[in-house]
Amino acid sequence: MTASLGAAYGIDDPQTFSHRFATVNGIRMHYVEEGQGPLVILLHGYPFLWYLWRHQIKAVAAAGYRVVAVDQRGYGQTDCPHDASSYNITHLVGDVVGLLKALDAKSAVLVGQDWGSPVVYNAALMRPDVVRGVVMMCSPPSARGVVPPVAAMQKASKDQGIIFYQSCLAQPEAAMEIMGDLRRFLLGVFYSTSGSCPVDKQWRWAWKPPETFSDTYTVPTELPPHLSHQAFDYYLSEFTRTGIQPANNWYAAIDNGWENTSFLTGATVRQPALFVGGDRDPSLATLFGVDRQGPALRSLKTNFGDMREIIMMPGVGHMPPEEAPDEVNAIVINFLKEIGY
Repeated sequence: MTASLGAAYGIDDPQTFSHRFATVNGIRMHYVEEGQGPLVILLHGYPFLWYLWRHQIKAVAAAGYRVVAVDQRGYGQTDCPHDASSYNITHLVGDVVGLLKALDAKSAVLVGQDWGSPVVYNAALMRPDVVRGVVMMCSPPSARGVVPPVAAMQKASKDQGIIFYQSCLAQPEAAMEIMGDLRRFLLGVFYSTSGSCPVDKQWRWAWKPPETFSDTYTVPTELPPHLSHQAFDYYLSEFTRTGIQPANNWYAAIDNGWENTSFLTGATVRQPALFVGGDRDPSLATLFGVDRQGPALRSLKTNFGDMREIIMMPGVGHMPPEEAPDEVNAIVINFLKEIGY
């Protein structure tokens, strides 16, 4: 379904969905719910919202499932704690587990895109009793390393003189720069991480001075084909209201999360798993000789004892749920049926 068809069928109108709230893990969490049956929870990444899954919610519900798409903490209508440490991975997993209790559900299949992917991964590791299966998109999660992630990036930065986007977004100055022209940022990121952007103009996850973060993405003259004006305006209005700093706090809390998860060293996920990526996703690109996500991608079958399939979608970038919604719907539903859920 293209963006124009999505708009025509009302999928792009956020008011066509059932919006609800729950007190979860000390915060007020906003979510959208549809359908009845076994629970499927959809977790977005950066810089998205529950709205990333608008094409999947009703389709998966129609296949016989209770579908819940959440605004993760720091996003949309969910609370935005001030302290950056409140965004470490233990809190993010705690939100998922707390939501299960609020929904009076004993278990769920988790589906996550971008930052949602490591949340799904860690939830499966920490609470295998409540996670029935996992689908991860775009960002292959890494097993806990022997050194803090930021330290590893700092070493690469020092050795090669490059700046990683995670390190940049962790700094308060990044939010100030982004909010100086939020429309430019969102339009540039949504376009230049997509498969519709030419390869030589796609987003770069690392750069060298004197370039800055704003030089790493291309701002188009019109919306990319997977986004309607209504869809883009909803993203813009929500981030205008909350600011981008709460979402950036996820990056600021990376090392704090590492420090609190030594108990996961060497752990593997035993539940059924699926990874979905796009072969035009620039986050998978090698830059300055650094294959940033290659090791994690190649380790999926090691870190997941029941990895059913690794699917790379042709022509798709970093937003499969929006760029190829019908294909993603089929992939998710087929996985749910295959695992007998």
